[in-house]
Amino acid sequence: MSKIDQVEWAKIIIEGKEYSQVLLVGNEVIERDSATLHQLFGTTHKMSDFEIERLLEGEPEIIIVGNGWDGALEINEKLKMKISSFAKASEDRKKLGIELKVLRTPEAVEEYNRLVEEGKRVNALIHTTC
Repeated sequence: MSKIDQVEWAKIIIEGKEYSQVLLVGNEVIERDSATLHQLFGTTHKMSDFEIERLLEGEPEIIIVGNGWDGALEINEKLKMKISSFAKASEDRKKLGIELKVLRTPEAVEEYNRLVEEGKRVNALIHTTC
């Protein structure tokens, strides 16, 4: 998993490469499709079903959503519902779920990097504006 080098308004740098907003799924860095989000919602302040499905890939332990500098990104209720029902049976048959952490973008980046350093399986959506 890649650590995030830097984040600032409308820009995130991962392994030296600049993006505007991203999904981090396993070892993949996926630029959010702003044009499609604008077509669907008129804004990038909402999550698409495609993004929700991607965030659930690879059996993450934790999903982090950086909801912007001012918290403008809306957390889709579908994501919350899927996470609450997304559990797998472990060897001892206890149910293990996915933890959702919604933080302002600077804190989300710090938390993401910390968890990656700890070896956790973390997927993230990082919104870099509002």
